Amino acid sequence: MKHWSRFTTLISIICTSLILIGCAASTPYNFNERSAWLSNNLFGPSTQYKELTPFIPETTTLNTITPMVTIAFLGDIMMIPGKRLTFSGELKQFFSSADYLIGNFEGTITSVKRGLLGSKHSEQILVDLKALFPPERMILTNANNHTCDYPVQELERSYHLQKQHGFIPIGLKQEPAVLLNNKISVASVTKWSNKPCPYLAEFADIDAVYKKNAAFNLLSPHWGYEMQLYPNPKQIDNAKELLKKWDMIVGHHSHVPQVITSYKVANSNRLVAYSLGDFCTFVKHDKYVYGIVVKAEIGPNKDGIWQVGKLEWRFSYARHLDKNTIRVELTDGFKYFELKESN
Repeated sequence: MKHWSRFTTLISIICTSLILIGCAASTPYNFNERSAWLSNNLFGPSTQYKELTPFIPETTTLNTITPMVTIAFLGDIMMIPGKRLTFSGELKQFFSSADYLIGNFEGTITSVKRGLLGSKHSEQILVDLKALFPPERMILTNANNHTCDYPVQELERSYHLQKQHGFIPIGLKQEPAVLLNNKISVASVTKWSNKPCPYLAEFADIDAVYKKNAAFNLLSPHWGYEMQLYPNPKQIDNAKELLKKWDMIVGHHSHVPQVITSYKVANSNRLVAYSLGDFCTFVKHDKYVYGIVVKAEIGPNKDGIWQVGKLEWRFSYARHLDKNTIRVELTDGFKYFELKESN
């Protein structure tokens, strides 16, 4: 029996490795990036560059403002085929004081057969999300590497269904951003796409999607690399350069929680959440089921300049209750991070 157990474990590892190799060959990365992607998924997540970016405390005030709007964020809404998505009371309570909630809708609502890398949702995911937050105040960002996994008619249908259910989808070239309360612009762009796609708002469009007449510009980029806990020096430099114009950055793509920090720009402390990890996923392995939820108060300072004030963040965990149900809940930690006791 021991030999059989070892044999089945070996076969499982080989099959998983072959799947990951096939997926790596289909990613939008170059050879070195694909190699890192494969290594990080098999052995990671990577803690490289840990020393460059510290976490800010779970509750902190970045600037002194008069709060006007509270915006909350969650991570990647990944496919959960055949399962229902539910939420803990504590998680719902965390979001209850928010005026808006923003999440990355990673995939396409379609009945087309799923390919190797295809991220496929059913319409049920929209029904389930309504139990978490009112859809008319929930923004779903669609600029990500999985949006064009299927034919364009499926993308259009999926995007239209999000609107039909009352959500606010953004991230396509014709609709890259939304203006909230006539003050806050939320824009979604992607650096990555698994397939060539002319329909997505891309990083090259950043200047075009910035709204200079808005009081506050929030960027939601799909960027960085998967299974990396900390941004590399190039991404850090990119974030600092973007913050000379953008007031706040909350990104996604890593599938693990990444560090949340802030940088001083002129007289403002500007927030960067590099990536919020996975909010939900069909994968059960511990390194894939954690995310971060964030809540930020936004409003004018004494000079009338809109900034981020009080900020709260917590780790989230997608618990697979049984073969039919996933419950997303708050959790106190993520084993790959060591946070200061003051947090």
